Amino acid sequence: MATLTHNEQYPCAFDLRLLVWEQYSSERGYSDTETVPLGEPYTLWIKYRMTLGVGDCIAYQSEKDTALVLEDIRKLIEELRQLASGEKSEMTFDPIEPDFGLTIRSPAESGAAGTASSTAKISAEISTGDRRQSTTHPPNLFSVDVWIDYPNQVDTYYGGYGPGLYFFVEALDIEQFASQLEAELDMLGSYLTFPIEN
Repeated sequence: MATLTHNEQYPCAFDLRLLVWEQYSSERGYSDTETVPLGEPYTLWIKYRMTLGVGDCIAYQSEKDTALVLEDIRKLIEELRQLASGEKSEMTFDPIEPDFGLTIRSPAESGAAGTASSTAKISAEISTGDRRQSTTHPPNLFSVDVWIDYPNQVDTYYGGYGPGLYFFVEALDIEQFASQLEAELDMLGSYLTFPIEN
């Protein structure tokens, strides 16, 4: 499971767990992916589940398996790493099927004329524990806005609204999340060796 969180002092967390390759059998009316010749393009999907948590309390967790396109997961990992390394100051994850939304940005980006926003000031106080540093924020501090699309979890349509969390993380937390997500992807193994459902 990949977890985006800061620490126990500020324990909001977004968990993303990759489960298995999604495959359709011909019995369900879909084309059987096993018959697609190698070399021809086709879309690979991965089933996953999510959880929003605060401390020991689960604020919301997936009610069903949903799926992400493999390329969306790879893009997410790449953008997380760019954010953690300082190559970019914000990212918004907008998958093909938006079962969740994730925006991570440096709070300074939302301030005017380079002045840290009130969110950045509050976050810096929590992060450093020192109110004397509240006028600036650590350069590697980011705010996270994540939500789960509730209508899609309980039905079959994308409503674009649902439960969410707003919290902060540091660059190291983002890199750790990216590494965990990549490890989850590696643990799935090769799609081509995954047994086809009949």
